[in-house]
Amino acid sequence: MKQGRKKSGRKKDVPITLAWYSREQWELLSQVASDADSMDDTFEQWEETAGNAYRLLLQSGYPVQTINVDVAELLRWCKSRNRPVDGEARTDFIEEKSEERTRRHGS
Repeated sequence: MKQGRKKSGRKKDVPITLAWYSREQWELLSQVASDADSMDDTFEQWEETAGNAYRLLLQSGYPVQTINVDVAELLRWCKSRNRPVDGEARTDFIEEKSEERTRRHGS
């Protein structure tokens, strides 16, 4: 018998937050990201991957929210923290934006 983590059967109340990009913002990001070589090659590839992740999370019962990313704002955020525009920084940026949204809406 395989042993692994026990599943609690209970989903978290806190939504999973995904970064969301318009075509223009994604294309700008692909030009300025320090890890652009690890990103999808095209907006269409990113859109398909992101859409699949979104649907899979919803189908699995997780609450999901998206945050539209303004790359100029992301660049300012990274510069103010002396961070490269990479996946780790984008994740931290989105987490901060999600926390701000939660505080604003009292959720």
